[in-house]
Amino acid sequence: MLTVMTLQQFLHRFRPAGAPGAAGPAAVPADRTAEAEAEEELRPVLAVLATADAEAAGIRAEAAAEAARRRRHAARAADRIVAAARRRAQDAHAEAFTAARAEAARAAEAVTADARRAADALRARALERLDTVVPSIVAIALDDVYGTGQGRDAP
Repeated sequence: MLTVMTLQQFLHRFRPAGAPGAAGPAAVPADRTAEAEAEEELRPVLAVLATADAEAAGIRAEAAAEAARRRRHAARAADRIVAAARRRAQDAHAEAFTAARAEAARAAEAVTADARRAADALRARALERLDTVVPSIVAIALDDVYGTGQGRDAP
């Protein structure tokens, strides 16, 4: 039942008197009847607020569950992305290693070919000079063995 309140009754709600004892700030005595009536007045409003509070708690709980589900989903997705990146990194590493090994093999072949050409050229020069140097070497050797003295002057 709703009752009409005067301004004084309204103000009495907010300035209840303290307990008997030492002097305190000026106030009016508490009106317990008015307080009980105010409680009766507010009961439907508070009930609606309690319902709204329960709904809000439910919404918060649902939102927390959804957030947890999304975090789990994101963590699984991140794990899949990291695993795929690691596989790609291993593949790239193997590919780079194969390419480097092939390049090293080509470089080794080029160095070996250059060394063979240089050895062939040295062998050819040695064979060219062999015909002119052998008679001199033989003469020097014979001179050392027989002591004829002719081998040192030979061309």
